[in-house]
Order: sequence, then structure tokens, then C-alpha cells
Amino acid sequence: MRPETFLLMLAGVGMFAACRKHAAAPEHERRTVHCARAETADVTDAVDLRGTVAPLPDRDAQIAPQVAGRIVQLLAREGDKVTVGQPVARVDDSILVDQANEAAAGLEKARAERRNADATQARTERVFEHGIAARQEVDDATTRAATARAVENESQAAATRARRQVERATVRSPIAGIVVRLLRRPGELVDGTPATPVIEVADPSRLELASDATASDLVRMTKGARAELTVAAMPGMRWAGTVAVVSPAVDRATGLGTVRVEIDLAAGARPPIGALGTARVVVGSTRAATVVPKTSLRSGLGADAEVVSCGADGVAHLKRVKRGADAGDKVEVTPLSAGELVAVDPIGIADGDPIEIAK
Repeated sequence: MRPETFLLMLAGVGMFAACRKHAAAPEHERRTVHCARAETADVTDAVDLRGTVAPLPDRDAQIAPQVAGRIVQLLAREGDKVTVGQPVARVDDSILVDQANEAAAGLEKARAERRNADATQARTERVFEHGIAARQEVDDATTRAATARAVENESQAAATRARRQVERATVRSPIAGIVVRLLRRPGELVDGTPATPVIEVADPSRLELASDATASDLVRMTKGARAELTVAAMPGMRWAGTVAVVSPAVDRATGLGTVRVEIDLAAGARPPIGALGTARVVVGSTRAATVVPKTSLRSGLGADAEVVSCGADGVAHLKRVKRGADAGDKVEVTPLSAGELVAVDPIGIADGDPIEIAK
């Protein structure tokens, strides 16, 4: 056989194989796919925020002792109600009491010296009036009396400061609320700074969802916007909410800003502080849009996604779409026409795959 004839035969075989590939696939090679029709539904633009349930910023306090020492007693437990000024813990104050006693003794000594200096000044002035003492003696007595009064005032301040330190060894709650966490135990050391808090107290009468949002979401939200909240720990429960704070700036390192959504507790149920939750914040008006089941989307970058169109020709067609607003278990997509069939579970289906639509 001549080489030219052999090459022509190979080319013919290749063309035949290609034609066979594009022809309708045998029934057993087709994949059965469940499909759903794209529908027209009302949707509302919204932003989903994920965060934690928290009390208002000024109604939550991690209380740290103002003096260093060892914790000798905790006077409250988790769940206890406390009032403003109520003692919640005590720090060992033995050294502080000794310092206060020392300061009190110094004050008594300063008072005695001041009384003696005042008496000397008065006596010297009387003698001077009778012409017996020199003016210099009067000036010296006046100076000693003034110095004694200054020393007394200084000692008074030191004694007051020492008594205040003893009082600070008793840790008191600055707000009324409920003890939500114990952060230290008896016997542990504290350094007298906010770095070593002992107890956390919060007022649960008003709660909010504290969340971080991207700059693109921040600019879409306004104070007072309506929201619906859910908490993972309480499935089936929903709360109405209102955006209370939208940060006017973002963190330069993370690009995120704070959003706080106040929770309407009129329903009576209260989510636990610190629980994870989601707030769906309304940022636009209701409008008609084409929606498909959320399970029919294959995720892409950002709002980009893919759907698999169930073609009437028995072949899967991959289409790129833009994800829009949520509508329950469905989501807005563009561009897509209402009535078009899309695969409900498109995982593993490639463009051009032979498919059979499930009845």
C-alpha cells in the first residue's frame, strides 16, 4: 500500500470518529439530570451579616481591680444579678491597710507639728507687739507655721490616697446587670490594670448583633434600616432588628468596618450573649426578578456563578450568570429567562455532556 493511501485512510477514520463523538450518545451513556424552571419572583436587595450577640457597648464591662495583689474572694457567680456599686470580688489588702495606718500616723504627726507652729507664731507676734522680739523672729515663726500647714495638707492627701487604695481592694460593679463570665479564680494574681479583669457584667435587657462588613456593604447600609435576625443556637426563631450603628470608616489592615444591629426582644425569647447569628439587612426596594434554586448555582468569584442549562437537544450547556438577591431557597440570576430549565445539582456536569432530563 502506498503511503499516501494509508494517510488518507487514517484521516477518514479520524473524521468518522469525530462525527460519532458529536452524534447522539447511546442511551446508557446519557446522565439523568433533575432540572427546575427559572421563575419570576419578588426579591428585595439585602446584605447578610454574620456576627455575635452582644449587649450595648456601654452596658458591658470587664471589671478589673485597680490595685495589684492576690484575689482572696469572689462575691458573685455566673448568672447572678448585680447592682451599681455592688462588691463582686476582693483583693488581699493587708499591705494596703498597713500603708493606710502609716499614712494616718503621719497625718497625726503633721497636725501636731502644725498646731505647735501656729502657737509659736501667735506667741512671737504678741511678744513683737510689746517690742520684745525682733521682726526676724516673727517672719521665721510665720514661715514655720506655713510649712507645717503644707506638710499637714500633704499628709492628709497621702492618708486619703492610702484609704482609697484599701477601698479599691474591694472590686465593685460599675453597672447593673448579670454576671456573664468569671475571668479569674481565688488565689490568682492581678496587676491592677485592665489586662487582668476578674469578672464580666452585662445588661441583657437590650441586645444587638455586632458584625464586620466590607466597605462595599457598608456604603449600602444606613442607620435605621430594617433587618431580620437568626441565631444558630436557636433554630426556627427569628427576630426583627434595626441597624443601630454603621461604621464611617474601615480598618486599614482588614478593610472591614463595624455594623451593629439592635435586636427587638418583644417576642420574649432572648438569644445568649456571645452566640453566633446572622442579620439580613434590607438595603433596597422589592422588585420582580428571575430566580433559580440556590442548589443550581456553581460558585465563582464574588457575584459570578455558573448554571447548567438543560437543553432540549439532550446536551448540557454551561452558562455564566451574576448572582443577585436571595429569595428564600432561591436566588436571583442574570441574564436568564423565566421558564428556562437548569440543572438542580450541576456538580460534575461539563459543557456539552449528553444528559437526559428526569421525569
